[in-house]
Amino acid sequence: MNDNIATFIRFALVVGLITTSETWLIAAEPTTIVAFGDSTSPAQKQIPLTHSEQWQNFKQSERITDLTRCVPEDAFSEGRHHDKWKVFEYETAEFSGKCVSVGRESSAPDLTLKLGKQGWHAVYIGLSSITDLVRPAKNNVEVKFTSDSAYTRLSNRLNLGPQRRDMLEEVFLGAADLTDNDLQFSTVYQMPARIHYVKTVPLTDEEVARLLADRAQKTTKSAVATFDGYTWIHPFRPQNRADLAATFSAYRDSDFKTWWFQVGGADLVHHPSQVGNLMGGHLDTFPREVDREYVESVRHLHQQGIDPLKVAVEEAHRQEAEILVCLRAAGWKAAPPWEEFFMSDFYEAHPEWRCIDYDGTPTMHLSYAAEEVQDHLIEVYREALQRGADGAGFLFHRGMPMILWEEPFCQRFIKEHGDNPRDLAEDDPRVLQLRAKIVTQFVRKIRTMLDETSSQRGNAKRRLKLAVSTFSSRADNQKFGLDVERWIEEKLIDQIGIAWFAYYTSGLKSKSGDTAYYARITEGTNVKIFPFYVGWKMESADSLLKSVARDYDHGADGIAVWDPNQFVTWQKGHNPYWPLVSKLGHRQQIRAGSLIFKPTAIPLTRLGENHYSRWYPNTGF
Repeated sequence: MNDNIATFIRFALVVGLITTSETWLIAAEPTTIVAFGDSTSPAQKQIPLTHSEQWQNFKQSERITDLTRCVPEDAFSEGRHHDKWKVFEYETAEFSGKCVSVGRESSAPDLTLKLGKQGWHAVYIGLSSITDLVRPAKNNVEVKFTSDSAYTRLSNRLNLGPQRRDMLEEVFLGAADLTDNDLQFSTVYQMPARIHYVKTVPLTDEEVARLLADRAQKTTKSAVATFDGYTWIHPFRPQNRADLAATFSAYRDSDFKTWWFQVGGADLVHHPSQVGNLMGGHLDTFPREVDREYVESVRHLHQQGIDPLKVAVEEAHRQEAEILVCLRAAGWKAAPPWEEFFMSDFYEAHPEWRCIDYDGTPTMHLSYAAEEVQDHLIEVYREALQRGADGAGFLFHRGMPMILWEEPFCQRFIKEHGDNPRDLAEDDPRVLQLRAKIVTQFVRKIRTMLDETSSQRGNAKRRLKLAVSTFSSRADNQKFGLDVERWIEEKLIDQIGIAWFAYYTSGLKSKSGDTAYYARITEGTNVKIFPFYVGWKMESADSLLKSVARDYDHGADGIAVWDPNQFVTWQKGHNPYWPLVSKLGHRQQIRAGSLIFKPTAIPLTRLGENHYSRWYPNTGF
C-alpha cells in the first residue's frame, strides 16, 4: 500500500468518511439508485450504471482486444483442434479485435496475458455468448491474476440478441494491484468459451482505500454459503488440488464468511472414510454421465492423496471464513435409477431400522429412534472434523421423515405411555412430543461430540459451532420433532437456517419463512438466524432486494444462500448476479439498491465469416 492510500485510510477513519460498519459502498455509489422506502416496494426503478461506470476513471479504461497477445504463441490455431485455442477476427459497432475460442472437448493449454500496468485497476473480461445452434449454451472459463492462488470461473449470462446475434458481456474479475501482475486463462471441463477482450479501469487512491477497508471490515461478512458436496465436483472433473480450489476463489472478497459444507448425504461422503462411504463408489455403470464423472473424479483425487474435505477446510481458512461440516437428515438411499448410486452401506446393512409409515408401508429412510443410527452419524462427524473444520451442521430440510411408526419408535412409545402409537391419531400430541424428545437427544449428542472435539484439539474453551436448518414455521417444526426453542434454551445450537423450501412443509406454498418468529425466540441469545435463499430459484434483482431487506427488518442476522454460485433462473441480461449476491451483508446498500448494475451487453457485428444479419445461418441445421 502506498503512503497516499495509507494516509487516506487513517484520515477517513478519523473523520468518518469510511468506517468498519456497512455505511458506505465498496465503490462510488450511483447518483441515481433504486430506493426501497419501506424495504418492501421500490420507490423508483432507475439503474443508471454498468459495473465499470461506478469507478471515477472509467472513461480512462483501456481494452485489450487482441487475445493473440497471450503466450504461449503456439497455443493458437486458425482451425479447430482439441489442443489449441481457435482465433477469430471479430467486430462490434465500437471496436474490433481477435478473440480466442475453445469447444467442449478442449485440452488447450493455459494462456498468460501480459498487462503491463502499474497500480490498482478494476479488471473485466469480455466474454461472448455461445450458441447451441439456435439458443444460448452454457459457457465457462477460468481466469486469475498471476498473484492469485486459484482460478475464478466466469461465464457470459446474457441471452442472444435479435436474430440470435451473439452478445459480449463484461464480467468483473476483481480489483488488484497490476504492478508485476498479469492474467491467466484456463479451460473448464466440457465448457465452451470465447474470450474477446480484457478491460482495465485505473482506480483512484480513495477507491483503493474503500476497497481495502471493505475487505478488512467484518460487519458485513454475515452471509452463509452452502456447498452440496456434489456439484462442486461433477461439472468440473477436478484432477488436482488447484481444480478444487477454483470452486472457492470467487468467495474471497464476498460477504460469505460462513460456509455450511456438505459432504454428500447422511453418511455418504467424498473424503477418505472408515465410517461413511462414497456415493456410487462400487459401480461401473451409472444413472447419468455426471454421476460417473463425480465418482471417477473423487477416486482419482484419493489416488493422488488429495482429500476434498481437507482442501475445502484449508480454502475456507485461507479466506478467514468459518466452515461447518454438514450432514443431511435423509441422505441414505434414493429410488431407482439411483438406488445403487445414492446408497449408504450402513442403510443396506440395517433394514431393521428403516422407517415404517402409519399404514405399515416401509420407506427409504433410517429411523433416528434407533440410537445406533444417531451414534453412527456422530462417528461420521467425529471423523470429518479431524480435517479441522470449525463446527458441524445438520440439515433437517434434506429431508423428512426421520421418525415414523417403525418398531424402535413404537417400543419406546409403549414403554413411556403404555399405548401402541399405531392405534392413535397420526398427530396425537404424545407422538409429536416423543419425536421431539428423540431428535433433541440427537442434537445433544452432536453438541457433546463438538465439545469433546474441542478438548481433543487442546482448546476446550473454544466453542465449535452447531448449525441447523429448520422449517418455515413453528408448526412445521413441531410436526417433525424439531424443538428449536428447547435447543436454544439449552444452548445446543449457534446458527439457524430457515429453509422454507423443505418438502412436506408450509413453506413450499408460502415461499418464505417466519423470520420474525425466529427473531423472537433467539432474542437475547447468541444464536444467529439466516433466512434461506436458493441460488437457482432467484428470479430477479428487484425481488431479491425487496425480500432480503424485509428479512433484515424482521430481525435476520444474515442471509443464507443455497448453492450461491449455481443459478439458472436469474433474469438473463437484466442485472449482473454476483456483484449483488456476493454482497448480501451490505445492509444499507441492499436497502438503497446501489448494488444493482446494468449489464454491459455489446452486440457482435461480425465473428469470422459470420456477418450478423437478419438472416440467421443455422436455420438449416
